[in-house]
Amino acid sequence: MRRQIALFAALAGCGSGSHAKTTPQTDVPTSSGSPTETTTTGGPSTKPTTTGPGEPAQVSGTGNRCDTSPVSELSIDGLLDDWKASHVVARIGSPSDGAVELHCTWDGQALALMMDIKDDRLIRVKGGHEDHVTISLSAGARPVLVDIFPGNSMAKPKITKPARVEAADSLQQGGFSVEVAIPASAIPDFSPSTPGLQLEATFHDSDAATGGDETPLRIAQPIELGDRKDLLDDFLSTVRLKRTDIKMDQLVDLDPDHKGKERLVYGGTVIGILTDQYGYVSMPASNNADVKKVELLPLGPKGSQIISALVHQSGNGGSRDLLMLWTVWSGQLQPLVTIEVKKELDGNVLESTWKIVKGKKGPELVVEPKPAIGFSPDNFNEVPAEDADGILLPWDDKRSGIAYSVSGKSIDRRDLPPPKKKKH
Repeated sequence: MRRQIALFAALAGCGSGSHAKTTPQTDVPTSSGSPTETTTTGGPSTKPTTTGPGEPAQVSGTGNRCDTSPVSELSIDGLLDDWKASHVVARIGSPSDGAVELHCTWDGQALALMMDIKDDRLIRVKGGHEDHVTISLSAGARPVLVDIFPGNSMAKPKITKPARVEAADSLQQGGFSVEVAIPASAIPDFSPSTPGLQLEATFHDSDAATGGDETPLRIAQPIELGDRKDLLDDFLSTVRLKRTDIKMDQLVDLDPDHKGKERLVYGGTVIGILTDQYGYVSMPASNNADVKKVELLPLGPKGSQIISALVHQSGNGGSRDLLMLWTVWSGQLQPLVTIEVKKELDGNVLESTWKIVKGKKGPELVVEPKPAIGFSPDNFNEVPAEDADGILLPWDDKRSGIAYSVSGKSIDRRDLPPPKKKKH
């Protein structure tokens, strides 16, 4: 009697639609296979911005999430009138010996920062230490750097910045203020998937000549972009995950049809891709523990990567492991192939190894069978899987394995030659 472990399809989706489900057949113990597309539309959340508690490093404040308002409506002149309704992102120091309050706003296209600095001695002297502010803003690569020496009666303002960045300063009662506007396009490595920015803003206080404390006041913390947080929250709500369920959250260049990096998120039995919208696949596992591993493999062209998952399934006295591969195209996960790499029944085991090797036209995933345990050509009567590349048989005299390579959105297969027969 032939026995087979069958499968039903994994799910794929995008946007902010409801989480699709499947119902297993009564004679099908496990779930798997090539994902079927169930596409919905969606994008960034339109719910109003709220201020979270945040945990800014080294400083106190009211949350590290920027306000949401048009940066183009700000007058970058160093004055404070545009910031009366904004909240304090971070603060450090004391007014008696130097203090800094940081505000920011983000509109999806640009970020603006304002620093209100309290200092009763603004020092600008030629050839000596001077009061000034340095700002570093990074999306993970080379940062945008701005250096502002405020103007007073002793010296004119001196500002060093990239060409597309606006910056200005203004004297205030008991100190001075600075404003900076940075287009997202001017931030290296920034993409629609970037969830936040790393900020370092330092006030260099030069009070040594007057006996004051000239220790720099440094704010170093992530800046959260509100629309990106809302998109992640919408995605997690759709797939019914909590932030504590997330096991992988990283920016990586996966999509050849998309400029910049994408945000790869994995938790539970779901893998998601977040750009200006989100797409996801539900892996065919009965519980979270059956997802053994999710990782990136360098299988794409020109050093690009694909997503892989190792999923365990069991039922009807047997089990199998599946190696599942996806590429990303136009913001969506595209299934490449599902490969059976282990099969176990009544204590008998067939298993394959896999590794990435250098091929003639690029990297290849080489899958080869291990020696069988218990199974033989006489007792292995399994019907080949219809939803996956079936387990390799160690007694196959036509091939010794399969080499897989990626070509655009599809997978190419190449049979490896059979082992040479030993001469007697």
